[in-house]
Amino acid sequence: MILADLDRELAAPIETLVANGTLPPRAARIAPGHTWRPGPDGDPASFATSLPFELGAVAARDPADVAARLAAPMRELPWVAAAEHTGDGYLTITVTARALGQAAGRLAAAGSAAARSAILAGTTATVRLWPDPAAAASWRRAWQDHAAAMTGRLATAAGATATVTTSGERDPSGVGAARTAQSTVAAAVAWYGVPSVRYGLARTTPGQVTRLGTLLAPGSWGTDPLYPVQQAHASAAATLRWAAALNQPVTSPGERAGDLLSSAAERTLLGLLPWLPVRVAAAARRHRPDEVPGYLESVGTAWLAVRQLAPALPFGGRAASSDVTTVGARLMLADAVRAVLAAGLALAGIQVGAGDD
Repeated sequence: MILADLDRELAAPIETLVANGTLPPRAARIAPGHTWRPGPDGDPASFATSLPFELGAVAARDPADVAARLAAPMRELPWVAAAEHTGDGYLTITVTARALGQAAGRLAAAGSAAARSAILAGTTATVRLWPDPAAAASWRRAWQDHAAAMTGRLATAAGATATVTTSGERDPSGVGAARTAQSTVAAAVAWYGVPSVRYGLARTTPGQVTRLGTLLAPGSWGTDPLYPVQQAHASAAATLRWAAALNQPVTSPGERAGDLLSSAAERTLLGLLPWLPVRVAAAARRHRPDEVPGYLESVGTAWLAVRQLAPALPFGGRAASSDVTTVGARLMLADAVRAVLAAGLALAGIQVGAGDD
């Protein structure tokens, strides 16, 4: 959500540069939503954009000069700690700790809508029913069908207009399912279950498709790749349930959440969470749905580190806090993790347990 805020704030200086003739009118139509990447210094609160390169190209101007002109007004925002041009023309913006904390709170409040954005507004996408992987005649077909269904959902989450179709999705006669019942795909579904096979398909890159028969062969996984993500989601949801069951004393952190979530593990997680809508849009635009599971796995790993090093619950050991406002901030962070992982898994065709979401 921070990145959507930055998109909106960048619109004003771009309009100013168009008005004074520095940039041509068409520059105002270039949206920054797809240009974001982590800051070059590794700070979780830093976000870099290649937007000055696109603006410089349409205006025949040096991207570094464009980045410097955009940075100046961004530094005046109270929730921006720094803004400067970096590299040959990137604009790198570092937000305050409070801004990161507030973004996590907004993600928690968004719930199932945590992945939504308007980055792909003005485009269209076809949304298909989720295919039954066990009915696929081959691993390549299973991967193609799942990628098509997932990409359409990613695009609509990112603001594309949906066209829904049911054609070619199901075999009403059941003949196709019977014919492929003994296929290696069906065998994997029987062994791992539909959610795990769907997740395996979702996280497979185009270059790995030919290896799917080996990667998803029954008994081949040491650990189901879906399991750690599901466990992270269940852990975050359980943290909230335990806090309620224990009548944990809590005070809302308000704007102070980012200040209270100050450990390195918490800052890393806070810096990851706002990327969900951007990762979803980028995966849809590039037809690379595998990028979303990779992101979810990073969030899951970061949450498990926070759970150990900065627990919200009193039985978390010495690292647990007795300060009720800090407890409130940590519970808010757990809620944001729950929302982000649930929204991301749903876009891969995997619903979390009703009691967890």
